[in-house]
Amino acid sequence: MKKKLKVMLCTIIIISLYISSCFALEVEVTVKINDNYVKSDQKNVLIDDKVFVLGRFVTEALNGQVAWNEDTKSMIIDYEGKKIKLTADSDVAYIDSKEYKMDSKPFLRGGRMYIPVRFVSENLNCDIDWVHETFTVDITKKNLVISEEKFEQRSYTDEEMRLLAKIIQVESGNTRLEGRLGVANVVLNRVKSDRFPNNIKDVVYQPGQFPPAHKKSFKTLKASNLSNIAAKKALEGVNNVETCLFFNSRPFKSKKKSLYKIINGEYFYK
Repeated sequence: MKKKLKVMLCTIIIISLYISSCFALEVEVTVKINDNYVKSDQKNVLIDDKVFVLGRFVTEALNGQVAWNEDTKSMIIDYEGKKIKLTADSDVAYIDSKEYKMDSKPFLRGGRMYIPVRFVSENLNCDIDWVHETFTVDITKKNLVISEEKFEQRSYTDEEMRLLAKIIQVESGNTRLEGRLGVANVVLNRVKSDRFPNNIKDVVYQPGQFPPAHKKSFKTLKASNLSNIAAKKALEGVNNVETCLFFNSRPFKSKKKSLYKIINGEYFYK
């Protein structure tokens, strides 16, 4: 009986690991063109180390024109004399009727076409840098006339993201992404609360709140990739702890009634 139970448990563990490996981690991505943040109604994404951007919004921000063929699920881009056709779930594009093989397939989500960022750099005459620490696509286009309505002000700076990632790193220990995301959102919830300072820096350095932030080593600390992901996701609106303002590795006796949930051994309180 014990042997059967062990075999069953091992099987469950193997299946769980297999299932988790089948789901790609997605991270929200920021797109900048000549230091301006591109406006869009959905998030650009990093999936399995490949970046996909919203084709219409990026192309139009570069002053290109976009048409859509609903029958074939194809995007037709008219850009600087080029005619480009991309079809959802196909790695073949056509540029002035010539076939072009892409390293990833465009896809549809929420009625929007996502295209590989590498395709943008190779075919829309741009220079592109990928800033992994902040998950930012930095596009440079010489002599581009900026149309202000296609860009927006972002609600946070790269420095604020780096600081948030650092406090996540020191407060989360070796917890998984969900726990780190919870810590990130506690900080952001405090920024929104009248009970705490109204910006990330002052919340992090508020006396008596996050002791590791006052150590000398904190200034030079480099956050892990997982902490950077948690910071980015929280700043882009992903919240798994609702309005919680406190967390601790052990339960607070005085806050028993306000316990919201336990994530990776961390107790989160409203």
